[in-house]
Parts: sequence; C-alpha cells; structure tokens
Amino acid sequence: MTADAEKKDDPRAILIAVSGSIAAYKTCDLVRSLVKQGYPVRVILTENAARFVGPVTFQALTGHNVYTSEWEAGMVHIDLKNLAAVFAVVPATANTIGKMANGIADDIVSSTYLAATCPVYVAPSMNPGMYSSQAVQRNLRTLADDGVHLIDPGEGEVVCGDTGQGKMADIAAIEVELIAAYERQIGESGGGSPR
Repeated sequence: MTADAEKKDDPRAILIAVSGSIAAYKTCDLVRSLVKQGYPVRVILTENAARFVGPVTFQALTGHNVYTSEWEAGMVHIDLKNLAAVFAVVPATANTIGKMANGIADDIVSSTYLAATCPVYVAPSMNPGMYSSQAVQRNLRTLADDGVHLIDPGEGEVVCGDTGQGKMADIAAIEVELIAAYERQIGESGGGSPR
C-alpha cells in the first residue's frame, strides 16, 4: 500500500491544537499545506487562540468542525484523542505548556492532551523572557520527561520588539516533524503507540 493510499484509508488524523499566541496565524499555513498534501487534519483551539484566528478559518481549511470548548458536543476530548495519530500544539504558549506539564485540564486542549495516547509535539511561541524563565524551562523539562517532543523555537525579534529565543519554529520545520510522526504511526498496526 502506498503512503498516499494509507493516508486516505487510515481514519486517524494529525490533531493540531492552537493556543493563544500571535503566531496562531502561521498555523493556518501549516494546516493548509498538510491538507493540500492529503494528510487528514483536525484542529482545536483554546478560547484565547480564537481571539487571533477564528474557528471558521480552520473549518474552511480542513473541512471539519473545529472546537474551542468541551461543552460543544459530547465528550469531544475523548473523541479527538481516539482520532489522533499525532497531537501537536502549534503554537504552544507558556500558559498551555504550564497546564500540560502540571496536569491541569481546564480547557479542550489541556484535556485532550491528558487523554492522548499518541505522540505529542509542542512548538513554543512566546516572548524570549518568558521562554527563558525558570518556570517555563522547568515545565518544558517536565514535558520532555513525559515523552513530549519539543520543536525548538527560533531566535530573533518578536512582535513586542524583544530579541532572543522564543519565536515559533518555521512552519516548514514543524511540518517535517509532524509528517514523519504521522507516517510512523500509520505504518504501525493497531492503535496509537505510547508517547
């Protein structure tokens, strides 16, 4: 079976969670590119992410419902974790990283993360001072210890004018990581593997 056939036949998807960073608009390009290549993509948003890019945008790009709350339809986080071959938080804010690292499940993204049994990726995006803070670095180490894959942010000037490490990684680099993870997952028999 070819990779293209597998992509169409396998019901699992790349589940992308968007959190509330200005870099959320870049996630549109990621989703568009993945869908154009034939990868099944689903998107969920934190309420803060929806202030930057609305659900309708991602619905148009994926052709699927986009959720911002667990209260929208049944047990959404369970349905989504069952669907996910790969779960990626792009962009991942300090707030969302902190919730993930500390087991807080108070929104659709953090609840889906805690329920997920597939590989998980985070692409941090935040002010360089925030990224380098002891708290964020501690939370990232905790996530790494939990088996979460970090897609390192780049260095440069961020929107506020500060300079340093914290800019979300290039979309092309994130895409390569997610495609490789997805191909590994659908190449395995049975359900998703542990992180």
